[in-house]
Amino acid sequence: YIDDIIIVSKNIEEYLKYIETVLDILDKVYVYILVEKSFVAYPSVRLLSYMVNGEGVAKTDDKIAIFKKLKFPNILKTLEQY
Repeated sequence: YIDDIIIVSKNIEEYLKYIETVLDILDKVYVYILVEKSFVAYPSVRLLSYMVNGEGVAKTDDKIAIFKKLKFPNILKTLEQY
C-alpha cells in the first residue's frame, strides 16, 4: 500500500521528467494511481510536520507553537482551579 508519492524539482521540465519516470516504474510493477486523488504541480506541500518544495524540506513548528502559547498557572491555588 502506497499512501503518498511526492515529487519535487527545481523547474517544470525536471518535474515532468520525474513524473514520467515514476509513472513508468509504477506501471512496470502494476501499481496504478487514481487521477481523482492526484495533486500535480503544487508549489509546496505540507507533509506531516514538514513543508516540502523545490528548495527542499523544512520542519514546521505549528503544533509546538500552539503549546508554547498556552499559559499554565504557576500558583498552587490557581492550579487547583484550573
